[in-house]
Amino acid sequence: MKWYGVCTIAASVVITTEVNAFEFRARFVERSGNTDTVISGNTLDGSTGTARRVRIQFGVFDDAAGPAPIGGFLGWNFGSISVTTSPDDPTVSDESRTPGRLTPFNFAPSGNGDPAADPFEAIFGIDATLGTQSPEWVCDPDGSIPPAPEALARAVNTWVSVYEITVNPRDFNSQGYQVTFAGNLIAATEWRTIGVPVPPDCGEPGNPSDDMPGTIIYAPIATVPVPFSAVLDVFGVPAPSAMAILLVGVSVVSRRRR
Repeated sequence: MKWYGVCTIAASVVITTEVNAFEFRARFVERSGNTDTVISGNTLDGSTGTARRVRIQFGVFDDAAGPAPIGGFLGWNFGSISVTTSPDDPTVSDESRTPGRLTPFNFAPSGNGDPAADPFEAIFGIDATLGTQSPEWVCDPDGSIPPAPEALARAVNTWVSVYEITVNPRDFNSQGYQVTFAGNLIAATEWRTIGVPVPPDCGEPGNPSDDMPGTIIYAPIATVPVPFSAVLDVFGVPAPSAMAILLVGVSVVSRRRR
């Protein structure tokens, strides 16, 4: 089914004995230089035939039943992007990865979508997820050892860009086409230390050349993957009754990410 506007997935998650609820949300932005502009109504006007950089952004948000997971957004996996064009004009556009996965959502050795060739009509196997974190742990200027740095929680009640393609319409007289992003979304209930943290070795105050940084590694505890689908319309016009935000409720039980 075709969805317009921001695609939102509401999920209930059980973490040990505590029940929380939250929403995944997805939206499209156009990237120009270092500026992102939200694509209104998920409809991109490509009538000039100009190539446009488009990013999909995700976030995990509080809802009326409870807060978002404190570990933040973890990623998009088992992902796909497919282009559906007018039956009488199947070569209306060229879509390419530019570059596809965005740092730091490129932990998996491969996962930028298969097949690897651009432009594409359909790609599968996208794994745009986070891995472990090793934040910098260094001595204070006075030579003392600071507390261990915490893991970074991303996109909690806000947005983060995860994947970028370039949309290159080549026939503005076409009836329009759709680019569908789908797959699973994952959050982190928390980030736990793995191994034994090693504090920094601090020398004399004011002489940082003698200092040795510490090491700490965090790994995420993931929620159950939640399916999503979001459609970018190029040249298309949303139905008058299209809602800006759609909600789909699902119940899931927390487990480790596969």
